[in-house]
Amino acid sequence: MKKKIAVVTGGFSGEAEISLKSAETVLSHIDREKYEPYKTIILKNKWLVEYQGREYPIDKNDFSVTIDGTKISFDGVFVILHGTPGEDGKLQGYFDMIGLPYTSCGATTSALTFNKAITNRLLSTYDINVAKSVVSYRENPTTANIILEKIGTPCFVKPNNGGSSIGISKVNTSDQLAGALEKAFHEDSEIIIEQFLEGTEITCGVISQNNEPKALAITEIVCESEFFDFEAKYNDHATQEITPARIDDTRYQECLKLSEFIYETLQCKGMIRIDYMISNDKLFVIEVNTIPGLTAASLLPQHAEHSGISTKELFTNAIEAMF
Repeated sequence: MKKKIAVVTGGFSGEAEISLKSAETVLSHIDREKYEPYKTIILKNKWLVEYQGREYPIDKNDFSVTIDGTKISFDGVFVILHGTPGEDGKLQGYFDMIGLPYTSCGATTSALTFNKAITNRLLSTYDINVAKSVVSYRENPTTANIILEKIGTPCFVKPNNGGSSIGISKVNTSDQLAGALEKAFHEDSEIIIEQFLEGTEITCGVISQNNEPKALAITEIVCESEFFDFEAKYNDHATQEITPARIDDTRYQECLKLSEFIYETLQCKGMIRIDYMISNDKLFVIEVNTIPGLTAASLLPQHAEHSGISTKELFTNAIEAMF
């Protein structure tokens, strides 16, 4: 009998648009000979299943749905909900409580990695290079003078909890700082200001294979805009994504091994992607993405393809790993 899989998408943040596109990729490539997928949308005001053009409400008591008088209980959840509540551990905690397996990292790992500052602090204890940073809180903001003194310019201003480069600004001069802080605070009550690292931007996809972390490939990002922002990621066809990255083999192997080490150390599950910068001949971790995009423009499917894994096989591997 086919396993019933809820493909969970949507969310409460600006990343919902990308989440919905990622879900369409999953629904298009999932192995329907093995699984019966249900597009499941979680929004602030409603949780529902879209089925044959109609909407059916989710019963939050056990995450089931009743369609035409028949109650459907899911065997597992394919989590492709970027941002909150899918990438920050909230949904995972709920699924843990009701005993429903899912494809993504657990609640603790998800919550930790969603907070960029805490992730950086933890990784630095393993002597992993991270950018120098300052955290500012909406209720007790760090002054511009302190930011400029500790970080200087150029720098990046980012929401501390978020993804898809939403709310991020590159600040080249001190007079740009106030506007960048306001933009980031519009997305999050905590923001992180990081030093600018000049160099080569790369990213590495990692999956679980036979219960072991497996780094797939490394992509080099060559961006025409100032940085790899939302437009560059999803709408700018001038951005080049070169797989494998044009870096020397020693650095390439170092990045693969470090990615697997981070996956294991943070107790990750499912598919993740880690972003890096090679600067001053050092490898810096920029961000750990526990629910990476799976749209037609996304990087992880490219990593899988380079490793000889089809998109269907990639998704099958993620689903089977949760049982």
